[in-house]
Amino acid sequence: MAVEIGETVGEVLVVYYSRFGVLKDLAEAIAEGVEREPGATAHLLAVGDTPVDLPQPGEDEQAVALRRAPLLNRLAAADALVIGAPSYFGSMASPLKRFFEDCLTASNPPQHDRSRPWYAEALRDKVGAAFTASATPQGGNEQGLHSMLTLMMHLGMLVVTPGQAAPILINDAAPYGATAIAGAEGRRLAQPPALAAARDLGQRVARVAGWLKRGRTAWEQQGRDVVRPPRHAP
Repeated sequence: MAVEIGETVGEVLVVYYSRFGVLKDLAEAIAEGVEREPGATAHLLAVGDTPVDLPQPGEDEQAVALRRAPLLNRLAAADALVIGAPSYFGSMASPLKRFFEDCLTASNPPQHDRSRPWYAEALRDKVGAAFTASATPQGGNEQGLHSMLTLMMHLGMLVVTPGQAAPILINDAAPYGATAIAGAEGRRLAQPPALAAARDLGQRVARVAGWLKRGRTAWEQQGRDVVRPPRHAP
């Protein structure tokens, strides 16, 4: 049975941590790019400095779990994730990594066991991409992107990158994700080429997510069951 071309592509969730605004600018540009793709919708989820798992004044463990559950549900419900954070010391800023650790390991027995994150399959088979910013052109952007893409691969996600943009020898956009140079104080606004690359990445993610969703729908309509290889605990 054919899948209607007008079928909804689905939701792309842009999860980001931004201290001074440049990551927020890139996130908004990515969302604009997502919504260029017919049938796709984008939503933004800002990550704060305070860990999700840290009880706020007056909260007990149950209250923390109730606050965390909607966040995990948003991650699990999205058809694709684009995640972004500044590059600090050649890796993603810790608040973003902590956010995923808190959300994805929360339901693993024993509770809050961070030593077993490979049991988390909530994001398996989702499309994923990344974006980042650093103070200087050699400030660790590519390594920061790699750290986020590695997280996605570890969770069984399907990574989408922009690849080399033409003309290859002139275009300075990163092939691994959207990037910006924020300056020594971190307050330099994202420049038009960086914002354009972010929009292109958002549209590409939405398009690939649409291909995957439509293909999976058609495959399921043919009555096939998804078969996964058995998983072995280490």
